[in-house]
Amino acid sequence: MASLPLIVTAAIVCKDDHILITRRPGGSRHEGMWEFPGGKLDPGESPSEGLRRELLEELGLDVAVKEIFEVVYHCYEWGPVLILAYHCAPIGGELRHIQVSDHRWVTPDDLDRYDILPADRPIIEKIQQAASGSLSKRSIT
Repeated sequence: MASLPLIVTAAIVCKDDHILITRRPGGSRHEGMWEFPGGKLDPGESPSEGLRRELLEELGLDVAVKEIFEVVYHCYEWGPVLILAYHCAPIGGELRHIQVSDHRWVTPDDLDRYDILPADRPIIEKIQQAASGSLSKRSIT
């Protein structure tokens, strides 16, 4: 019998055409790999509430959770995950490494240079497609 997926959230936080990624801390599952910040939902928590809480706990960053950007189902060796990725806008707090080992603000093209979790790959592809589409529109007008 297949197990139900673990529902997790991910934040697509943009600043000056750069996107925030974070590095998983030592001792965690997939330690040292890069990901979009976010995490598991607590019981009874909505995805937007959980995502906002996770960014405050991990980074000290308060965000406004906006529209959903992508939904990804991925099976790891330990089980399936369902990722709900949302556009987010920073609204307060000072970015700190509370439950992450590092962070970077990267361009969509630079995302390929990082060892990013496999489940986040479809999100990267969509970001890169959107970025190339908006660039071509700018060059046409």
